[in-house]
Amino acid sequence: MEYRTAPKHGEKISLLGFGAMRLKTKGTSVDLDLAREQLKTAIDNGINYIDTAYLYGNGSGSNERALGQILNELGYRDKVYLSTKMNRMAIHSRSDMDVMLEKQLENLQTDHIDFYFIHNVISYDDISVLDDMGLYEFIEENTKSGKIRNIGFSFHGSYNDFVNIVDDYDWDVTLLQHNYIDNNMQAGIKGIKLAYENDMAVIIMEPLKGGLLAGTMPREVEKLITNSNTTRSNVDLALSWIFDTPEITCVLSGMNSIDMIEENIEIVNNHPSNPLNKEEMELIGNMKDKILELNKISCTGCNYCMPCPKDINIPDIFKYYNDKNLFPEDKSYGVHHTFILYNANINGIIGKAHDASLCVECGLCTSKCPQQLDIPNLIRQVDKSYHGKTIRRFKPLIKKIKDIIM
Repeated sequence: MEYRTAPKHGEKISLLGFGAMRLKTKGTSVDLDLAREQLKTAIDNGINYIDTAYLYGNGSGSNERALGQILNELGYRDKVYLSTKMNRMAIHSRSDMDVMLEKQLENLQTDHIDFYFIHNVISYDDISVLDDMGLYEFIEENTKSGKIRNIGFSFHGSYNDFVNIVDDYDWDVTLLQHNYIDNNMQAGIKGIKLAYENDMAVIIMEPLKGGLLAGTMPREVEKLITNSNTTRSNVDLALSWIFDTPEITCVLSGMNSIDMIEENIEIVNNHPSNPLNKEEMELIGNMKDKILELNKISCTGCNYCMPCPKDINIPDIFKYYNDKNLFPEDKSYGVHHTFILYNANINGIIGKAHDASLCVECGLCTSKCPQQLDIPNLIRQVDKSYHGKTIRRFKPLIKKIKDIIM
């Protein structure tokens, strides 16, 4: 395993980190047996950075509790650096900060958090609002007591806002979205270099852009790969592209299967002796251009926008729309398969109806979206592309059929 040094306090952190946002569930709870096996495999093979957040899971600390229980049962707490995040949207006073931190320590069954982030910061104003409530006093008190070892912020805003936040406080770490599609978006590579120049550890999220850069690629992208001389997988190309950036400390991968963990570990272990060559860098540039042309909505499926007050299944309908454009050949009897899925989604053919036309533009989803998408406008765009008005005419008939079947 390759390790890199956090500048402020000298922690040796595995280049590959375990992102625990998408732990699989059994029923309504985290599948503890599977998560235990995954964490044990990861840690036994040298991964020593585990990332979670209060919002991950059911939005009230469920993934934190699962990690705390598993690390305690395995006796592995001292083998890893544990990272979690303050849900800034739930903070309305200094006392809220203290209450949340104590709850997170309880969830994680630990007396300290190694890397603590202000979650999903989009602008300098987000930090200023917290500062007015006593954020920096909260940080000073809890770093002095040892409850927090390193303090930072996860960021999804502009480079200019990033500069202002970095200048505002002596941060230890930042968490940035970075992949070969998004290298010039949000803080971008300039933000990574600025953080490094300020002796901040740089942790990377979304290296595979919510899975878009892994697995099956669009036909036109697959042709580019086939016509090249590379022997790397899509995942290898994407991760190695990030690993080759020396200013980066750790790359979080949301590995929710043993196969994924083993594949990612093999890639990072091979990295020191197997960097990308010039042809592979050119290939990635061409892949990026084609994916940007085909992928219409920059949604990573993080589910931060959920639940919707009108019960619209936002991530799913965005995925249908992207898949229709990324894989236009996936048709049966002249109809793209996502048309059937969209129809089933809004009409409740399977499960509960999630009718996109119910959007009232409340803005709740937009305020929480890390990608800063204009979600209400995009919902209308997607619904129009799937002929939502026509589909809804059949709702009474579909309801009658469901009632008969049920």
